[in-house]
Amino acid sequence: MKNTTEDKKVIDKLQEDAQEFFLGKINGNLWPYVYGAPQDNNDPVRGGILYNKVLEGEQDYYLYKYEAELFQTKGHLLTSLIGSNATFIELGPGSEQSIRLKTLPLLKTCPHLSGYLGIDISQSFLDKVIEVIHSAFPSIFIDGIQADFTQLKDLPEFAKPVVFFKGSTIANLKRYEVPVFISYIKKLVGKKHYLLVVHDANQDEISLMKAYDNSGVAVFIENIMYRLYRDVIRVGMEPEQFRYKPEWEPENHELKHVLTATKSQKFELNGHTIEIEEGQKFHTFSSFKYPIEVFQNMLSLTGYKPIDFVLDNSGRMAAHLFEG
Repeated sequence: MKNTTEDKKVIDKLQEDAQEFFLGKINGNLWPYVYGAPQDNNDPVRGGILYNKVLEGEQDYYLYKYEAELFQTKGHLLTSLIGSNATFIELGPGSEQSIRLKTLPLLKTCPHLSGYLGIDISQSFLDKVIEVIHSAFPSIFIDGIQADFTQLKDLPEFAKPVVFFKGSTIANLKRYEVPVFISYIKKLVGKKHYLLVVHDANQDEISLMKAYDNSGVAVFIENIMYRLYRDVIRVGMEPEQFRYKPEWEPENHELKHVLTATKSQKFELNGHTIEIEEGQKFHTFSSFKYPIEVFQNMLSLTGYKPIDFVLDNSGRMAAHLFEG
């Protein structure tokens, strides 16, 4: 995995979000930074590596593999409704593994695919995305835009655009943020288009806790504090003095990723003195698990028309097709 910390746009936004997080102005905002990469062999920041270990070692962590299986076995049921000559605009395509296991299988079911545009804040991720997609589709239009896809001003115009949003990102948006973001996407495209979006609809607390309350996920989430220490704070913070425990709030369909301080600390952050007490909880980000009807209603309020959806074999992961 390439070092993504070299991307200045990522660092600038991380500094802003870290300050708001520690000053208590906002919580649950650190989800974009959990996949940090090491700068050298001694660097403890390795969120992307640790996440891959979760995928390989935690058998109960179903989200990634079930989403991949959904695209590989049932993606054609949705792309057949889209029809031919579509151009996919993927928001946050992510790692090479995600492209190979999710995006490519879906694109290969598209009849006469016209093009692909990837939008990612990480240039190193984007470079790999373009390489992988081009190797599979050498004769179609392929391009990438390095940008925070929540801050776009416009999009290239395509004859038949399909906005593609995999589940790992939309799951981290708060309930009030989802319709705001989806309305922004609808306005950004500005013409008739399709929206293909995935989310986890699981409401079973037992399987959710099995998926998240384990040592692999704990080490992965705790690593975000090493990222904050390296890229923002640098001096005074003890990133190893936090422990992870997920909290499920069924009334909000929200699984909170919470870190608890195991030691009192004091450090400086952009001219502010940050004091942390032992036992203090920090809500780093959430994974929202909306039921199918709730999710469809949220998007319908923005003017999107639900066309169809498919579930993976477990009935947890859902891929939706909307028309806007």
